[in-house]
Amino acid sequence: MSLVSLSADNGNPTAITACNPAGNTYEALTAPQTVAAGKPFIRVELGSGTFYFRPQNNVVLEAGSRYTYNVRVNATGLTLEGSTIGDWADGGGEEGTAEEDLGYIPTTDDQGNVTGYTVYASKGLLAWNEAVQKNMSLNCTLIADIDMPKVDKGKSNWTPVGYLDKGNGQFIRYTGTFEGGGHTITGLTVYLPNQACVGLIGCLGNGGTVQNLTLAEVEINGDYYVGGGVGANYGTVTGCTVSGKVTGDSHVGGVAGYNYDIVTACYWNNSLETGLGYDEDSADVTKVDGSTETWETAQNGMNEAIDAWNDSNLDNPCNWHYAETDAETPPALEPIND
Repeated sequence: MSLVSLSADNGNPTAITACNPAGNTYEALTAPQTVAAGKPFIRVELGSGTFYFRPQNNVVLEAGSRYTYNVRVNATGLTLEGSTIGDWADGGGEEGTAEEDLGYIPTTDDQGNVTGYTVYASKGLLAWNEAVQKNMSLNCTLIADIDMPKVDKGKSNWTPVGYLDKGNGQFIRYTGTFEGGGHTITGLTVYLPNQACVGLIGCLGNGGTVQNLTLAEVEINGDYYVGGGVGANYGTVTGCTVSGKVTGDSHVGGVAGYNYDIVTACYWNNSLETGLGYDEDSADVTKVDGSTETWETAQNGMNEAIDAWNDSNLDNPCNWHYAETDAETPPALEPIND
């Protein structure tokens, strides 16, 4: 049992473990401070379960006062009772039930509708992954690093958000915001070798955003439109770093596989992502540094890079070049076997 959500001001510890437990009674000394109503306050770890008591009112911990909290954990019948320390005055307290830790905190609008998940554990991220399949605008904000559960080879621990409906050829696109907050998701694994739009986000729609996120030790395998962060991008991907393995048959990228829109300040295995973004209102493409160039220039530049590789790797040449295979909008650049 421990206390959480404590202030770090003036050097206060951010978590205080109860000392001198006797039976079902625990004691802890706290520095004067306040814990906001609704925040996790008393954490109980029992077996494989973690439970939090969230006070209904602000908890004001003052010097020279004793506070008593009776907390029920219904799953086990365990009761925690505050104890008396010296002759301190009774500062009050509450009764409530500790809730199972879900790994996320929902955010709601003025009507009480859930608009997003604030995620701090892998089961919270997986809960968002399940919920967003029914609501492709559901936001996700990370407030902690996430380690994904291990899976056997050829298995997945993630379902891409957004996909290509092969029945009607329509993209089902994610239009919310995935805010990484500078945190890292480690071990994202997707094995869908016969599926298009594969990645953390399978298809990112217009207005959708993935930002400030690091994906480490990814194992992503798909058919086409495959990326560690986004498979097919119609939105904005910025400030993202991906490392690991990303494989597929065509339109494969470390951060984003196929880009109709913006990819900026993104890195793949420590190198600047070289994907191009297509602007539907012009004949130009947008490079990761924000400048633009024509499709022809981009095509020639990629083919020149292939030629340079072949000149230096005679024993391991690349046997294809890029060519425009569709004169319609957008003009697709496809690898063509020589």
